[in-house]
Parts: sequence; structure tokens; C-alpha cells
Amino acid sequence: MSKTVVPTPSQRVIIAEENQEILEKVVLSEMTLDENTVMGNVSDKHTGKSIEGACIKVCDHEYNPIAYNFSDVDGNFSIEGNFTPSIRVIATKKGYETISSEALLSASLNKKALNLELLPAPSYGLVIFGSVKDSQQKPIQGARVTTYRAQSLNPYDFTFTNQEGLFIFDNIEPGTYRISIQSQSYNERILNIEVGREQPIVTLETIYLKKKLLKGTIHGIITDKNQVPLSNALVVLCNGNNVPIQITYTNEDGIYLFYKLDPGTYTVIAK
Repeated sequence: MSKTVVPTPSQRVIIAEENQEILEKVVLSEMTLDENTVMGNVSDKHTGKSIEGACIKVCDHEYNPIAYNFSDVDGNFSIEGNFTPSIRVIATKKGYETISSEALLSASLNKKALNLELLPAPSYGLVIFGSVKDSQQKPIQGARVTTYRAQSLNPYDFTFTNQEGLFIFDNIEPGTYRISIQSQSYNERILNIEVGREQPIVTLETIYLKKKLLKGTIHGIITDKNQVPLSNALVVLCNGNNVPIQITYTNEDGIYLFYKLDPGTYTVIAK
């Protein structure tokens, strides 16, 4: 579009049988644009059809925002602003890929129109978004989140929560999924969800994990008076009331180990 023109104001014409009045020649006049105005048209690159509702944004050379507007029903747009000598134009609409221009000289756009062609975006599948917190509403970082298809035991995809406890999956196909959330200090949580085509983004309710009741361990080495490890030595573990609760025997290196112990005071007796 090398020349931007607008029609003259409309004229009223009355046509009678006995005397037909002929419309005068329509004169096209050049549109006078402000130096800080960018205008143009947005269309589908494949079909050539105008795109309504596309967002067009003007930025400076470093992509700092200046002004934006939306295309009308005919795909036309006009953006006014205090433009820098060099600008960039970004345009997109849902269902289309985002385009960005090279650096353009503002002065060269005076009285010219930009023709922006958008390509339909490829299908990247659906998106699942969620957050993981503990019972105190604190985000849990580093939790492993794994998705499974229906009754499958093979992971479909996995990721980890960020420092804000957030996670996201993309390229998700419609269907039924099982989601496992695991963290070393928390009990595992399992969710079952149904994802449909009408939901491009599935936002899950906040997932809360319960803290594990952590158990303790006690280990040691049994030796004789010469510091020689004793194998197969009997080791008895007693609680704070000196009541035996576990027994074990040392290995060939004289080592013993008790585990799954609740917090408390214990006594070890060896023979």
C-alpha cells in the first residue's frame, strides 16, 4: 500500500425519472498523518482475510513499550504516541503466532501503512498449571510433579515446582490423567483430573501436602576392651523407662542400626 487515501465526505444525490442527477466525480485526498502515528492492516497470511482484535504494540529499539492498539473489524489499526526515532512493532492474536519487526525509522512510516500478516499458530496442546503449598500456606519448592495417562504406570511427563511452589505442563492431550506430587519431607499426594479440548488452560486448585512424621535412627559400633569390633553381639534398645523395644545383632564390623524411632530418649545395652 504505497499511498494512503480517504474518500471525500458523502454527497446526497436525488434521482428523478424526468431528470437524473449524476453524482459528481469522487475526489480522493491524501490522509494527513501526525508524525507520531503508525497505521496499517492485519491479515491472515494464508487466507488474506482481515483479522479483527489483533493487538499491535509499538516499542522502542530495545523493546521498551510506547503505545498499543487493536485492529478493527476490517483489520485496520492506528497507533499514536511519542515515538523514538527507531521503533519496533509487535503483533499477535490468540490462535496466531506473534510477529515482531526489525527496527524501523519512525520518519519513514509517515503517510505509509504497515501490512502485518499473521500465521496461524501450531497446536501445542493443552496446559496444566498448579501450585503446591504446606499446611502453613508456604510454597514447597523442588517437589516432583509427575503426570500419568489414565491407568498407565509409565510417566507421561514430569517437572519440579519453582521457588513459589508453581508448576506447569504443556503439550497435554485431552484425556484423563493421574498427577503425583512428591517431596522428601512430605507425604505423597495423588490427583485425578479430566482434561477437555474446551479447556486450553487447566488451573488446578492449590495442592496442600502434609508433613511427614519423621523417624529417627541410632547406630554404633560394639568393640571389646582392645577396641576390636565384635560381630554377632546382641544389642538391645530401651526407651526412656528402660523398657526394651528393639533388639539386633552387630555385623562382622561390629556395627548395629536401629531405625523408625520416634523422638525421645533411648538407652543401648550390648552383650
